[in-house]
Amino acid sequence: MMVLERVEITAKDGMAGALLAALRETGIPLLTGTQSCVAARAGGGVENPGKVILLVEWASLEAHEAFKKTQDYITLAQMLVPFANGAVAEHFVFA
Repeated sequence: MMVLERVEITAKDGMAGALLAALRETGIPLLTGTQSCVAARAGGGVENPGKVILLVEWASLEAHEAFKKTQDYITLAQMLVPFANGAVAEHFVFA
């Protein structure tokens, strides 16, 4: 069953644009290069420009959990560190 992961990232002061650029240039291609990732996209906040949202569609929750044990996941997480002040992730299943 496909799962949508919603990651809301709070950027460090003045870093939302750089975070979004890093996700679009490096993070999204890294995710979509993974066999279990169906699609990924990122966007900047309108009401709160210091927030960035990352939406990732996974083939299944198990596939996503398996990704979290890979070097690609570590690379993605380390890429976010210079820009992010915290993040909250949630997962959704659609009928």
